[in-house]
Amino acid sequence: MLLNLSIKNYALIEDLTLDFKNGFTAITGETGAGKSILVKSIELLTGARAEVSAIRSGCSVCTIAAVFEFKDKKISDFLDSFSISDNGDGTVFLRRTVENTGKSKAFINDSPVNVSSLAAIGGLLIDFHSQDEKHSLLDTNTQLSILDNEIPDIAPLLKKCAEIYEEVKELKSKIEAINLSDAERERKADLYAFQLKEIEEAAIEQGEDEKLENELPKLKNAEKIAALAEETIALLYSDEDSALNRILKAKKNIETINSFGADAAEPLSLAEQAYYQTEEAFRDVNDILSKTDQDPQKLNAALERAELLKKLKKKYGAGIDAVLEYKNKIEAELSNLNDYKSNSEKLEKELKEKTEQLEEICDKISKKRKKAAVLFSQQAQNNLKELEIKNAVFEIKFDRKEPSGNGFDSAEFMFCANKGEKLLPLRSTASGGELSRVLLAIELSSKLKNDQTTIFDEIDTGTGGKTGEKIGKKIAELAQKKQVFSITHLAQVAAFAATHVKIYKETEKSRTFTKAKTLSESEHIEEIARMISGENITKAAIEHAKSLVRQQTL
Repeated sequence: MLLNLSIKNYALIEDLTLDFKNGFTAITGETGAGKSILVKSIELLTGARAEVSAIRSGCSVCTIAAVFEFKDKKISDFLDSFSISDNGDGTVFLRRTVENTGKSKAFINDSPVNVSSLAAIGGLLIDFHSQDEKHSLLDTNTQLSILDNEIPDIAPLLKKCAEIYEEVKELKSKIEAINLSDAERERKADLYAFQLKEIEEAAIEQGEDEKLENELPKLKNAEKIAALAEETIALLYSDEDSALNRILKAKKNIETINSFGADAAEPLSLAEQAYYQTEEAFRDVNDILSKTDQDPQKLNAALERAELLKKLKKKYGAGIDAVLEYKNKIEAELSNLNDYKSNSEKLEKELKEKTEQLEEICDKISKKRKKAAVLFSQQAQNNLKELEIKNAVFEIKFDRKEPSGNGFDSAEFMFCANKGEKLLPLRSTASGGELSRVLLAIELSSKLKNDQTTIFDEIDTGTGGKTGEKIGKKIAELAQKKQVFSITHLAQVAAFAATHVKIYKETEKSRTFTKAKTLSESEHIEEIARMISGENITKAAIEHAKSLVRQQTL
């Protein structure tokens, strides 16, 4: 849902900020006031081609920004896939700038992205129903999703279908891998045998490389460690003037001071602790000396081993675990190659069984879809008739494709506005306002829920008051499920809006500005009256406007 839109220096707009609510928002204004500018700015924000000519005259850059609220996991997954930080409040912030040099910049949550990424998330957030846009509802994949959403118990079947399909793909891949030419099979077998022998002869163990990394510094510096340890032992213990002897002498002096009546209990305790701690330090250093191995042969062996492990990791994996994992993999591959005939027969049998299972579950899914299609088509046709396309025929055409993770159906919405005419794919038959009404009927018939804001651009084109009233009522009905915007010239449509935005022009200091205002209740009625009677608003027009608005609550 679109919460806020900010436009700066775009076309005739200098600086405009609008806040929006859920439900139905009508956008009205006189012809040429700039209603289309508002829509085109949102199109630009969601990935449309940037034109330098759209920048307000005399300005170097235009900026469009918007805040959207979302719940759809697809959007959070999209942000994660591009490592874009989440705002943490269920909103996403889009921004687009166009400079007069032709340079365009795009941002999601203030992270720079390319325009195609902006368009991708824009497609999840906004669905345009205008005369020159590609509508998501015209996409056959979306149409199949709409139909599937009408079937309450299809989700487990689709999940199982996807699982079996992945198993079938894996089996086909295995069969393809072992059904090689004799020469290729022999070449691969020789290579795997050589690699396996090299890894096995190394007799590597998990964690061995880390252990070597810890041991090598000690082996390389064994002589220095031993010399320093011996010197430390002399300083702490073995020299006649060692630290222990000095502390022992000091301790005896403090005991004498204490015997003479001075309170020396505290320094005496500290001296005793110093003696024991120094003695402990001596023992620890002595232990280090005893464990220090100054054998050059052991060092050379460790260096050679480290080099061997480095070589294996470079060839077969980033770490010991990866090398061992590769070993297990080529063991299995070698076994398959050496016994390819029996393996091939076994895999072919398994593939046949899985393919039959896939066909069976695809058939179940298809039957459910075709049953649901009848009910959905009838509902869509009823909505079309209520939208004054009385002779409309709406059906869903099924074709069979190769089985996949979502079945073997390809489905397409078919439409005909007039009896006796041929049913054609919706994408190639309806146009203009008629197409918008068909898409409205489909959305009303669908139980599909998403975070998309739907924008109808002049859905009432070519219609009159009676049809406009029905369109307005149906848009208001759709707005109970999602946020809907409609640019309209008909008072009968605007009357049903919960929010009304008026677009208008003002001239200041010989310059023209397009501005927008969210109308109050009284202004809403006044604007509807203007749409009925023109600039000369009569009392009759006001009363008519009030009666139209009252219908919204009936």
